[in-house]
Amino acid sequence: MNYLLAKVNDRKEKYRKVISGDTIFYSLPTDLSSHHEYTPAYKLEDDEWYSVSDFSKKEFCIELIKNEFDSTPYKLLTKADPCNVTYLCAFQDDAVYYFQRVFKHSVLERKRAIILGDEIAVRETPKQIVLSDIADAIYVKGDDTLYFRKLETIAPIFTGIETLYREATKDEVTDFLGQSFIHTVGEYGVEKVGKANRQRLAMAIETFNKLKPKQKAVIFQYTNEYYPQLKFDGKAFTVSNEDDMKYFLYGLEQRYYTTPATNEKRVANSVSNIPKM
Repeated sequence: MNYLLAKVNDRKEKYRKVISGDTIFYSLPTDLSSHHEYTPAYKLEDDEWYSVSDFSKKEFCIELIKNEFDSTPYKLLTKADPCNVTYLCAFQDDAVYYFQRVFKHSVLERKRAIILGDEIAVRETPKQIVLSDIADAIYVKGDDTLYFRKLETIAPIFTGIETLYREATKDEVTDFLGQSFIHTVGEYGVEKVGKANRQRLAMAIETFNKLKPKQKAVIFQYTNEYYPQLKFDGKAFTVSNEDDMKYFLYGLEQRYYTTPATNEKRVANSVSNIPKM
């Protein structure tokens, strides 16, 4: 049987049963087959989804998914609860969980409205939670995979999942700026490195630290050739602001490329490895 649960702000009893038997989300989106294992370096196309495989084994997986689904312990949602609902979870077909965040604008307060039907009348409507056409996250039990499109939207549902897109810590930034291949000038320093560059840095250093000295030298030369605006004396790059840092990190991630036909130099906003044949 299908069930719709509501997560409420209650430490002792987190979930309320909304309805049972009805289908809230009619079917899995056909484009779920077009998914990419989550990496912040990749930006989704309109018909794609991110995925996290082996989701039940992740630290940020919630107990609702880890445990066998059982609706009997949950009380019914009351008239007073809608404003305390943080997200909805539809359990359907004994195998799929659909999650939808509930924002304040999703809860329609009691208002007078013109009801258009067999009888046209002005009535006072009760509180309503607006349902989305497509869920914010979908967990398919059969393949133990979570699918989603925006990490920031589902982060409050799966506490800790934001670690998939982590920022470099202050110590990591300090260590990076202290390396011999980078020289900061002016007021630019650890405290000036913003959120976006801390996220880029967290991605870049993980790969860069695995490279051999000769590979690093090749990347430095490659970065200088594609972005000569960034001062390079053959040993170190001079970074004076956030733009300098961004384009330097693009180089470390090897995001620069040249189009084969028109010979244009470009930078890739999104990166995905091509599967080996």
